[in-house]
Amino acid sequence: MNICKQLTVFLCVLSAGIAIATVNFSGCAASKPKELTPEQKKALQDSLFNEHKKQLRLWNSLAYEPFRQRDYAQAKKYYRRIAEVDTSGIYSSTVYRNLGTCYIQLNEPDSAEWAYKLGIERNPDDPYSHKLLAYIYRIQGRTDEAIAQYQTLINLEPDSVGHYKYLGELYVRNGEIDNAVSAYQKAVLLDPSEKDTQQILNNLLSQTNNVDALIAQRESMVERFPEDMNFRTDLAKSYFDIGAFNKAVDQLKVILEKDSDNIIALEMLGESYKQLDRFREALGIYRKILSIHPDDKKNRCNLAMTHLELGEYSTARSEVRRVLRIDPDYGLAFLAYGMIYEHSANRCVDSGDGKITFDDKLVYKMAYDQYARAKSDPEWKSDAERRMNYLEGQIPTTGDYFMNKNVTMPRKACYDWIQ
Repeated sequence: MNICKQLTVFLCVLSAGIAIATVNFSGCAASKPKELTPEQKKALQDSLFNEHKKQLRLWNSLAYEPFRQRDYAQAKKYYRRIAEVDTSGIYSSTVYRNLGTCYIQLNEPDSAEWAYKLGIERNPDDPYSHKLLAYIYRIQGRTDEAIAQYQTLINLEPDSVGHYKYLGELYVRNGEIDNAVSAYQKAVLLDPSEKDTQQILNNLLSQTNNVDALIAQRESMVERFPEDMNFRTDLAKSYFDIGAFNKAVDQLKVILEKDSDNIIALEMLGESYKQLDRFREALGIYRKILSIHPDDKKNRCNLAMTHLELGEYSTARSEVRRVLRIDPDYGLAFLAYGMIYEHSANRCVDSGDGKITFDDKLVYKMAYDQYARAKSDPEWKSDAERRMNYLEGQIPTTGDYFMNKNVTMPRKACYDWIQ
């Protein structure tokens, strides 16, 4: 006989006993019993209900000790009895939590789900059963169902940082990045001191096209954690990427005050100075980098191109040649070499009447030939081809060579550095 039937029989017997007692008391056993008054009906119902509660208390008592001793199989028997017959919700949601815990410990997740759902049905505003059900859905990969539980939990406990973090994590699993961003933004708003959550939000925003939101987040992170140089580096990079070079410089200087040999910060600062036409300051930065790493090919090329911007072509060429002694096939070195010649030619043309002479064409051809060599390096091929295409109409033609026989080097004074 199952538990429900047992309880039904118990209640029926109890009801019959009370009815017989009522009849005997009235002295009318042989006649039709009188209909109970409302007061008598209530007394009968109260009596039945009290007996029902006694039975539930007994089962709860029998469940508690084995549960405390982690005898989950024994505790489960009594908690399940309560869950099956306590349809009026006398007992608190603790019973359903404990029953679910028993099932979890006994590796019966489907039954645990049933217990937590029953707890929610009988106590819909109890957050704990929702949390446990959400946990089951999370570990089983039932993302949409878990999201629904956390959305309910947020309504029940709107100030819980954890609910928003779990919700954000689930949205990430679903590929719903915008929703994940919103969830983590709420978590950060509730607890801005949580560094890991700030970093997750930062990473998510970097996957969106919302540059303003990303910068605002990074500014907030730096304000909250001013000593975290990684956060400050991210902010500097955001400023750099949008062309806010002065703001980038401000952040990079703070970083370098803490770590003067930070190559990433030094490189970004050098390029920021170049973009701001502060070439002398850029030279100092690249020299600093090369004092740390003398064979740094990329930054020696950067140093060369900074000299180029200052019109110091001979010095720029010397730096490029140093790079090519380190790596004779380095495409960026040939690209820089070509840019030195091209920049020099542009300056000579601009300093005259603006017309391109055969001397200028010879220097453009020197640039073109260097770009052709850069094209052999796959990393710099597209840049080299673009520059070659630009110079196609400025290099000497067959007719130019015919009209200037035996002239192989430019003769203008502005090209004296080439000799």
